[in-house]
Amino acid sequence: MSGPFLGINMASGALRNFQRAIDTAGHNIANVNTRGYSRQTVEYGTLPPLNFFNRGWKSVGQGSVITSVNRIRDQYLDLSLNNSQSQHGKYSSLATGLKRIDAIYGEPSDSGVSAALDKFFNAWSGLGSNPSDAAARAQVRMSGQVLTDRVRNRFQDLSVLETRTQSEIQGTMDQINGLAQQIAALNTQITTAAASGGSPNDLMDQRDLALSDLSKLVNVTKENFPDGSYAVYASGFTLVQGSQAREFPNSYNATNGTVTDGALTYTLKGGALAGQLASLKEVETQKGNLDTLANTLRTQINTPHMTGINAQGNTGIQFFNDVIAGPQNGAIDFNLSADIQASPNAIAAGLTGEPGDGSLAAMFAGMRDSSQAALGNVSFGKFFQDAVTKVANDAGYADSALETEESIMAQISQQQQAVSGVSIDDEMANLMKLQRSYQAAARALTVFDQVTEDLIGMLRR
Repeated sequence: MSGPFLGINMASGALRNFQRAIDTAGHNIANVNTRGYSRQTVEYGTLPPLNFFNRGWKSVGQGSVITSVNRIRDQYLDLSLNNSQSQHGKYSSLATGLKRIDAIYGEPSDSGVSAALDKFFNAWSGLGSNPSDAAARAQVRMSGQVLTDRVRNRFQDLSVLETRTQSEIQGTMDQINGLAQQIAALNTQITTAAASGGSPNDLMDQRDLALSDLSKLVNVTKENFPDGSYAVYASGFTLVQGSQAREFPNSYNATNGTVTDGALTYTLKGGALAGQLASLKEVETQKGNLDTLANTLRTQINTPHMTGINAQGNTGIQFFNDVIAGPQNGAIDFNLSADIQASPNAIAAGLTGEPGDGSLAAMFAGMRDSSQAALGNVSFGKFFQDAVTKVANDAGYADSALETEESIMAQISQQQQAVSGVSIDDEMANLMKLQRSYQAAARALTVFDQVTEDLIGMLRR
């Protein structure tokens, strides 16, 4: 038969249970604004009944016990949000990088390369119409100088952007490694707590938050293990395995959007790192376009120009600086030749050197609309405009994709908040219910205590 202290034990146990539940509700309220926090709830269970014999076997309850303190989390929403954040990070960094390139070009503008090309060919047209005019010859030199300055300066600006992007890539890789080490350390703490029967909800929230931040940098997947730890794979690379974190590969190929650890190559499909590599690829492409433009101008202008005779009676004079043999230098040092810089009279307007011969100048003016094989059978202006337009179009696409991912992220975040977020109203209502339950258990304890005291008093008589 149950002892006289059973009621006291049940009531005191209920008081402890309700106190812990009140503490849990208070913990929820305290973390209502904590990023990554998941709402926690207390689960109760009934203790095994106490069997006794009284004209047959009967049972009496022994109260309740807290079976677990659970965090409310939807793994599917977590996975969806991480995937969306990964794409958002990719398009965000890509859009930023492309806009920087677009800003360097600053097209269309009177101070842009396109305008300089037009003025350059216009100047040749003017010289062709009046080959003996010193002002027209000076205009050709000035327009050529402006053109080379703008091409060279855009190339230098792109080189600075290239260095900046490379630095950002290294910074992102450092962040990835830092978060990997954090997840590995949390894995250790969580497995230790779980092994002793604990429920390390706050630690698991911190680990999920670190994984969420990691998904913004690189596309990730995870694998759960029975001991409470999980492995993290970044673009297929095993970044975290239990308590061990591996260094993310820092050797990358921007053209292919890959990283390699020396043995295997991993393709980046999401995260800020993928967008940064794509941005770096576009910077390299645009530098290549300026190199092609500069070298083609050198070849197509210098070759005929060297056959002409200038106002000084000289021939074999280059208009743009160039090497005699070997690979051309591209846009990095694109400039007028030393002879042209020294005097506009070094410019050859025709093949004979006669005052009225403007045949070369007229031919150069006609190059404005002529197709160049080295430029893909388009004109100089069309080649450059296509390059600029591509950057602008790609930036627009990245912006559009970014807006889409922002909408998806907002929707998933709302769903996740509805599941895991803390509602002050709900917690206050729960607190009131727990308070009433606590008061009832306290009242029951008082009754049981009084009954027990009366029983002991009767035994003393």
